[in-house]
Amino acid sequence: MMTTFKKYQGYIVYGGITLLFLLLILIATFGTAPYSGTAFELGSFSVQWYAVFILSGIISASVLAYLELTRYHQDPNILWDGLLVFVPSAVIGARLWYVLFNLDKYNGDILRMLDVTEGGLAIHGAIIVVVLGLILFAKKKKIDYFFVLDMVGPGFLIGQIFGRWGNFMNRELYGPVIDNLNWLPPFIRDNMNIGGAFRHPTFLYESSWNLLGLILILVFRRKKQVKIGDIISFYLVWYGIGRIPTEILRMNSGVPEPLMMFNIPTSIATSVGLIIAGLAIYLYRTLKVKNRIAYNDYGRKAVLFDLDGTLLDTIDLIYKNITATFKVHFPNKKLTDEELKAFVGPTLDESFGWYEKDNKKLQAMIKTYREINEVNHKVKVESFENALTVLKTLKEHDYLIGIVSSKIHKFVKLGLEQNDLMQYVDVIIGSDESPKHKPDPLPINMALERLNVSPSNAAYVGDHPNDILAAKAANVKSIGVGYSVHYEALLGAKPDVVVDNLEKLLYIF
Repeated sequence: MMTTFKKYQGYIVYGGITLLFLLLILIATFGTAPYSGTAFELGSFSVQWYAVFILSGIISASVLAYLELTRYHQDPNILWDGLLVFVPSAVIGARLWYVLFNLDKYNGDILRMLDVTEGGLAIHGAIIVVVLGLILFAKKKKIDYFFVLDMVGPGFLIGQIFGRWGNFMNRELYGPVIDNLNWLPPFIRDNMNIGGAFRHPTFLYESSWNLLGLILILVFRRKKQVKIGDIISFYLVWYGIGRIPTEILRMNSGVPEPLMMFNIPTSIATSVGLIIAGLAIYLYRTLKVKNRIAYNDYGRKAVLFDLDGTLLDTIDLIYKNITATFKVHFPNKKLTDEELKAFVGPTLDESFGWYEKDNKKLQAMIKTYREINEVNHKVKVESFENALTVLKTLKEHDYLIGIVSSKIHKFVKLGLEQNDLMQYVDVIIGSDESPKHKPDPLPINMALERLNVSPSNAAYVGDHPNDILAAKAANVKSIGVGYSVHYEALLGAKPDVVVDNLEKLLYIF
């Protein structure tokens, strides 16, 4: 039974929202027009139908957002925290946007400006507040900003679909006189007879336009061609285009435009701004963002690992190879323990470059090291405790696994194969595959691009401070291992999490 529900839960929820919407209209329009704008009264307190429709829209949008978060393996608490912050913020933003262009109406009375019960909300203000506020919210919650916006866009459409019927109940936002409305059902037509004449039902035009936009999003957002950021771009353009003609009709109704900006209706000017913003977001992300994840792939998760000192206990092997290399190229140089330790983490170009400035001789040192390493590596190096179990368990939980190492690809693969780990690895980025190296984020970004995983759904586990710095620069979760030979420096890089055993990763993922 539960399996069947999960399979069809989207359709069940869509059907439930549709029934709720129709039921509200049926109850609100029961009787004869003109209908009362008051839904019910409790003593001296009255609740307006506009508020009921808006609240129902918020609840419906929240249910859909919850389904999206769970579908893509995100913490649903993000939704509840967001509602607590952004529902009141959106209302305040909508109110202040209205007040901003009607300051003379309030004579400096702050309390009246904030009193939403007397009417006067501008949806553009809510959109602006939410879109800007989500920048900080998404960063704090470590979730992709544009993925959140892609969930918010359909939510706004739902709210606007419901909300326009609240306007209908208030008999507001109508257009100019029209000869007849015989094409409409009587319960709508009769309520649009205002001042002895039928009026264009602009509320219905806009609600229907938004419904069509919502349907298009729900139908196409699972397609591979739809990338993260495309949905919010579509919403901004779609809503802006649909709002302009309804505003023109409303201005021709004889009711003065309440919000003006330099003699231009604010709603039209802002709608044009939304269209421009939507196009700008789409063009920027298409032309400038290299790793554009498909919206439907957002649930893909990855754990990336450093190799030496993280998965494989190769410290003694590295020390042995370094010592042998120096005997060939710097026979009189005896390395201290601290000097040897410094070779764990950086690339050979960087670490040998501390001692050899001539590039030709430097490359000769690297060649010697790799020849020695190839011989010594044939003797199996051991993985750290629980490495095999952790990688196996992560794969069973649908995590993609990558290795991002300062070692060349050939030796990374050899070490993994010697410990039966290669079977669980989806991608390897060795030092010979990236022109830049940790702490630069490029190697991590390359791995994410090949895995088609968003940084907000990835983590990097390492033993060196450069690993942590690279993870932070790539905007992925940084995890340090407590058995690092660079432990103090590792802590200084401030990883998000430190584990003393690889098995502890299974408590995180």
